[in-house]
Amino acid sequence: MKIATLCFPVEGDKVYLSLKKRSFGAGFLLGYGGKMGEDDKTVEDAAVREFAEESGAVTIPESLEKVAVVDFFEEDKQLFECHVFFVRKWEGELVETEEMAAPELHPFNDLPYDRMWKGDIRWLPLIFSGEKIHAKVTYAKEMNEVKDFSYEPLS
Repeated sequence: MKIATLCFPVEGDKVYLSLKKRSFGAGFLLGYGGKMGEDDKTVEDAAVREFAEESGAVTIPESLEKVAVVDFFEEDKQLFECHVFFVRKWEGELVETEEMAAPELHPFNDLPYDRMWKGDIRWLPLIFSGEKIHAKVTYAKEMNEVKDFSYEPLS
């Protein structure tokens, strides 16, 4: 199973999102993350590395708050298990990189879901309202609609 990470830099009740410019998720507004690499010992290591690569800013594992694990499926095929973190402290500026456009700051309660993955409207409001969840998002073929969504508290 593929393991992935997703980091949301947050300031108070607002979050930075960026438009993905290439690879999986291109054209969608999202947080910073990617696949766990061979040199990553933990998902936190992967999250810190991916955050730096995609945002230009630096954080440390102790600044990560795990808020979700989301299992993403396309029909019956599991795409990846995604470990989701809030990042509240980082050094440097969040900037445009080869992978991500310049960041945009959005209030938790007014996210631009029309520019995001269709499943995001199901689980993001939960984590931005303070819940910590283990969710399952099942997309139809071609990833253009959500077939099923379920969640439970993160243990």
